[in-house]
This record gives sequence, structure tokens and C-alpha cells, in this order.
Amino acid sequence: MLGAPAALRDALVVQRAGFSVQRDSAPEEFGAALRGRAEELLGEAVAGPPTRVTALTLLAADALMTLACEWAAEHDPRRLGEMG
Repeated sequence: MLGAPAALRDALVVQRAGFSVQRDSAPEEFGAALRGRAEELLGEAVAGPPTRVTALTLLAADALMTLACEWAAEHDPRRLGEMG
């Protein structure tokens, strides 16, 4: 996240903090949780007006989906196809 705008970094820190407990307590569901939150953020971005905040929400959704794909690739590659 080096070079990312401060607002995007802050948004992702908040998102990742919310998942840290789940990652440790139920690792098999962590990728699905990341994907679910990414889809929620995507819905928020699509429903909102085209503003800077909406753009940051969309970028956060993209980052979380990327993390979900990375998680699946590392922990259960067979589920990677479900991410699309």
C-alpha cells in the first residue's frame, strides 16, 4: 500500500482490523469473508454518487477482493475459481 492515498490506506486498515479476529478463529472462512465485504463495498460504490469517497470505496473493494483471491490461492487453490 505504499504510495496509496492516505484515505485509502485508512479505509483498508479499518477493513483489515475487522477481519483479524475472524482470520485467527476461522481461517477456512476468511477468504469468503473478505470477498463478502468486497461485494458489500462494491454495492455501496455503485449506489453512491460519483465522488472521491465513492472512488475510494471502489478501490477498497478491489483491494479486499485481491486479498480474498490471494488468500484462496495460498490456502485452498481449488476455491480460487469461486472468487469470480
